[in-house]
Amino acid sequence: MKIGIIGGGSIGLLFAGYLAEYHDVTLYTRTERQASEINQNGVTIDIENTSNTYRVQAVTSTTSVMGEDILFIAVKQYILKDLLSQIKDLEKVQTVCFLQNGMGHLDFMKKLDNTNILVGVVEHGALKFNDTTIIHTGIGRTKLANFKGDFPAFDIPVKEFQIEFHSEWYEMITSKLIANAVINPLTALYGVKNGRLLQNEYFKNQVRTLFREIVSVIPCNEEQMWELVTTICKNTAQNKSSMLRDIEEGRKTEIDAILGYVLAEAKKIEREVAVTQFLYDSIKGMERRGG
Repeated sequence: MKIGIIGGGSIGLLFAGYLAEYHDVTLYTRTERQASEINQNGVTIDIENTSNTYRVQAVTSTTSVMGEDILFIAVKQYILKDLLSQIKDLEKVQTVCFLQNGMGHLDFMKKLDNTNILVGVVEHGALKFNDTTIIHTGIGRTKLANFKGDFPAFDIPVKEFQIEFHSEWYEMITSKLIANAVINPLTALYGVKNGRLLQNEYFKNQVRTLFREIVSVIPCNEEQMWELVTTICKNTAQNKSSMLRDIEEGRKTEIDAILGYVLAEAKKIEREVAVTQFLYDSIKGMERRGG
C-alpha cells in the first residue's frame, strides 16, 4: 500500500518509520533540508536502548499527493487550515486520516469530498531528536475511527505500534480531548512532567477541579474518564506533555484547539468555566512571553 504522511514532526516521523517496514511510505516535509536528510539517512527510531533505521522516501509538502492510497495528516492543529489549502490533489486521495489533538479539525473534515475520512488518536510518547531521529518514549496505541466512508484494508504487525479500529469516532476523540485538556495546560503552567500532577496533592486538587469543570461541558462517562486521565498520568509519569515542550521551546501551543474548544462549547450552553478560562489565558500569555 502507498502511504503518505504530511508532517515531519515527532508523530510524522514515528508513523513513517514503523509503517515503512511494511508499506511504501512517502513523508511530506515542510523543508527541502529535512527531505534531503531523510532520503540520505532514513528515519531512525530509538526505543528502550535499541535503535532502528527505516528507509523512507521524503519530498516537500508542495509535491502532489495524488498517488497515495491513504494520507495521514500529522501536523499541529493551528497550521491545518493553511496546509489544507496548499496540498496538491488532496481530493484525489481515497482515504485521508487526521491525527490532530483537540476537535477544531472537525470543521475542516466536513468540507472534504474524499471517499473515506478517518480521525486518529495517538497515545504514544515521541520526542523529536533531530530531523531524522525520534525517541519513542512511551509505547501506546493508535486508535482510528471512521468519520466518513469505510476503513482501508491495511495492517502493521509491530508490537510497538499497534493500531486499533473503533466504531464511535466522537467518543474516541472526546476522550482524548478531555485528557489533553486536563493534563497539557496544567503541566505547561506548573512546568512539571505528567506524573507530578498526581504525586503533588495540591496539583492533584487542581486536576480534579479542572476535570469536573470540563466534563460539565463535554458529556462523557465521568468515572471511566477520570480513570483514563489518571492512568495516562501514571503511564507517562516521566514524560513532558507536548504543550509543556512547546512552551519551553518558545513555540505556539495547541491551546486553542483544546481549551479553546471547551470554552466555545461552554459558551453555547451558557456555563461559566472560570478555571478553564484562567488556564487558557495563562497559556496564551506564556506563548506571547516565549515569542
